[in-house]
Amino acid sequence: MLASLAAVEPHAAVAVDPPAVTVSAGGAAAALLPANTSCAPAARRFFRAAAAGVGLPEEALYDGCVMASELAANSLHARGSVEFAALGAAEAGHPEIWLYLRQVAGEQELVCKVFDALPGWRGDRRPDVAAQVPVDAVSGRGLHVIHGLSHGRWGHHLSRARLGAWRMPGKAVWFALPVPRSMALDRFRQPQPGSLQAASTLEGMLTDRGIGHIVRADAAASGMSVLSIRRDLTVWCRSRVVSWTTRTGHRECRTFCDLVDAAEQIVCAHEELARADAVQAR
Repeated sequence: MLASLAAVEPHAAVAVDPPAVTVSAGGAAAALLPANTSCAPAARRFFRAAAAGVGLPEEALYDGCVMASELAANSLHARGSVEFAALGAAEAGHPEIWLYLRQVAGEQELVCKVFDALPGWRGDRRPDVAAQVPVDAVSGRGLHVIHGLSHGRWGHHLSRARLGAWRMPGKAVWFALPVPRSMALDRFRQPQPGSLQAASTLEGMLTDRGIGHIVRADAAASGMSVLSIRRDLTVWCRSRVVSWTTRTGHRECRTFCDLVDAAEQIVCAHEELARADAVQAR
């Protein structure tokens, strides 16, 4: 389930409306952000509205708004890309903000991601949050703020856009906030779907992100479904668990109640493999 907004003009100072679906409803809330300096306050408003009902303490909610604002401001560099200008479409390369819940080691956390359509960093220089930022620096502080407020619970990965006419490849930078155990939502303890139903939901999520040509095989008698995403990426749905192997050989698993995060991580694995193929082809 996804809350989305219509495309906005590239330089329009529009306000991001509250999401139609809050994260507490069990899906991912997403919105396009204005590609100008109004993106930061828009991200703050969207974060607070989408996180309503999750159960974050007020201090954590405030910190989340600050970090969402910093992520949004950090995404502005993507609009300078020549490819986006050539596309001539308002939503092409627009930054997006996403929020959803996931389970980590049996605990719930709220994940906030801001997507931009550049797969790397400006100048191909990955930010070093351990480096000292000069006192008089006018930029470069945002990720240091996020690192501090999230207590290191942040990162970045390759991904694809959720909104707009194109599912542009790019990167997502994220942070996570723990949800107090006393406020944890019941949806992670509700009955989970069967393997075939989970595979259908996951296939729809991946197709919606622009990943096509998925080959599916169901074995109803054994309660198993397999999705062949590409030659070197196969996803197994069985025993209430989604599993796949990453490019580095690491085995990833998510329960069926975590399909939103499973889809996001599978998209990441797909993009990493596609990038490796492109590098090898040069």
